[in-house]
Parts: sequence; C-alpha cells; structure tokens
Amino acid sequence: MRDRLNADPLAAIVALLRPRTVLSKFVSGAGSWAVQYRNYGQPSFALMLEGACWLAVESAEPFLMEPGDYVLLPATPGFRMGSDLHALERPTMRVADTAPAGEIRHGTQDDEAAVRMLGGYFLFDPTNAPLLVGLLPAVVHIKAGDPEAQRLAWIARAIGEESSTQRAGGDAILTRLVEVMLIEAMRWRPAQADDAAPIAGLLAGLGDVRMSKALRLIHDDIARRWTIEGLAGEVGMSRAAFAARFMQVLGVPPMEYVLRWRMALAKDMLWHDGLSLGEVAHAIGYQSASAFSAAFSRSVGLSPGSFARAGRTASSS
Repeated sequence: MRDRLNADPLAAIVALLRPRTVLSKFVSGAGSWAVQYRNYGQPSFALMLEGACWLAVESAEPFLMEPGDYVLLPATPGFRMGSDLHALERPTMRVADTAPAGEIRHGTQDDEAAVRMLGGYFLFDPTNAPLLVGLLPAVVHIKAGDPEAQRLAWIARAIGEESSTQRAGGDAILTRLVEVMLIEAMRWRPAQADDAAPIAGLLAGLGDVRMSKALRLIHDDIARRWTIEGLAGEVGMSRAAFAARFMQVLGVPPMEYVLRWRMALAKDMLWHDGLSLGEVAHAIGYQSASAFSAAFSRSVGLSPGSFARAGRTASSS
C-alpha cells in the first residue's frame, strides 16, 4: 500500500496504473504507404530506429517521427501513420494486431525497408486507468535531441529484447521496465513556444515549482483534512492566487484533485486489497465508514460494497 501512498506523484500514479502484459514488435515500411488504425484504448509506445515517417493522432496535425524519437500514447486513440503527407491522405485501414509477430511491413513488401521502428502495447489496470490517463497528454513526443530520449531508447530496446524471449522472470522484468519507461516519459517537460497556449495537466503541474510542492504534499498525506487555505499557506500563496493557479496548471480545482486521488486510492484498495470500509476510510482521510461510503457513491456511481464485489468477481473469473 505504501507505494500508492507515495509523496512522489509519478511513482504513486504508476503504482495505481499497474502496467502489465507487454507486447512489442518491429514495424517497417518501404515505398509510399500510409495506414490508419481505429481507437485501441490501451497504452502504446514507439521508438523510431531508422528513417522517418509521419504520425497523425485523431484529427490533430501530423508530425514527423525521426530516428531516435520516442512516442507514448497513454490511451492510443485512432491514428494515421505514413511515409509522406500525400500518402497520409489515403491510408489503408488496419486493425491493431496484439498477437506476437516478428515484424509488420507496410508498403512495398520486397524492397529494403526505408523506415523501421520498435512499437509496443501494454495494459493499464482498469480500476483507475480512465481517471489517471485523463491527467496525461494524449501524445508524449520526445525528440531524439532531448536528454530523456536516450534513456527511453535504451528501455524500449530492453523491452523489445525481453518480450521476444521466454526466459524465467520475464514478466516481472517487463513490468519493471514499463514502470521505469512510464516514469521517464511522464517526467519529461515539453518545450513550448512563447505564443503557445499552456498545456494543463499533471506534467504541467509537476513542472511548476509551487504546484509541484502542493502535489507532493497531497500525495504524501492524503488523509490530512486539506483545504485550499491550508495548501496555499504551505506553498506561500494567497488562497485566491493558489486556487486560480492550480486550476490553470492542472486543469481541475485543488479540492477536486484531492477528491479524485482519494477515490482512486479507495478503488484500488477495495478492488485489490479487500480492505474493510473502515480501513479504507481511515487511510484516505474520512472520519467514518458512512461518510466515506456516501462520498464514494457520489463520485463513482456505485457503493463501495458493490464496487468491491465487482472486483472479487473479476479476480475469480
């Protein structure tokens, strides 16, 4: 439980996401080609090894992936990928293949590959994935020149090697590698142009000195009776200035973030640990099981008991 009640927000969030079941494969392309994939919903990543190709996520403008670039899609929406912008306008529909395969080839099958990348899919625990993924950007694109890219390239290659073999302890190693990969990707700070609109969310919050301190305080002692005034005082701001800044940077009000994190912890404890209502209530700062039950029902739409029973049913199936 301590991993989840961690002052480090990134470590705590990854602990709740419980990434698992890693599958990686090589993807290559030759000639003029473009493919389109429907919404997959689960997280995926890609490391460009050779050549370059264009990637367009949903309706956003396409961007170029070059050698050494790393991309993380926390919820993998529909996307298009192709050799050039002209081909990208006429993609071939494909279905995400999560079965093991040596290599997927796009475009001309017989020519030498002009593009080669390592791609991977994995799963987040369904208990809290929608809530926690909502705090992350839809696309994390780390360019080869960024310091984080070299570490992520090493991790992605290690995942590829480990997932292609059947050695003892492989699942445990893959889980740890994905955890490290996620933390590395999530602590990256995107560079923004002066005239660009600020990107709200967890990464922005962790990059802001005062908001980062507030997040660490919340995660370090979620059971404390936090107020806006209390958090503002801890970070040396007025109540109004703190509330406005938190909303601007994180995209949610301070007390809403506290409530979401409490409910995320509660769902994880009920689903995986089988704790009593009183134990969960005490761990996340409610004075009684009844007060916790009422708050949980309002937030989740199910009573804690019903949610816990659903967890036991899912675990036994």
